[in-house]
Amino acid sequence: MVLAVLGILMATAYWRMAPALERERVRRGAWVIAADLQYAQMIAARQRQPVVVIVDSSLKMYLIRDRTGTSVYRERFVGQDTDYGLETLTVTPGSSVEVFPNGIALVTTTFTVGIHDQERQVRLTRAGQIRILGS
Repeated sequence: MVLAVLGILMATAYWRMAPALERERVRRGAWVIAADLQYAQMIAARQRQPVVVIVDSSLKMYLIRDRTGTSVYRERFVGQDTDYGLETLTVTPGSSVEVFPNGIALVTTTFTVGIHDQERQVRLTRAGQIRILGS
């Protein structure tokens, strides 16, 4: 009887906590993308050459590499089989963004991450500002 009551209480607690856990995973995923974009800016400045952030939405991953493709500086998977557990990773416009040594980008680019109805956006402006948007 005690085990049944504990089981019911735990199931109820999980049901009430699941949205908060999803919201936290989306928030953490957006924060990591913002940090990696800052890293791309720093690498471009240090190497004195542009770097490219390429997103593969189907694999839910992105990589940061030099323009020629000879050096990959970072590769990150954020899908469901990872610690981040994100269901969606998209970038608009296109599937990549080029970051120049002075920190500016070729176009304003928005990265969107989400789980179910939880969603956040990370925006890299042409001026090089990185902002996390969403509730």
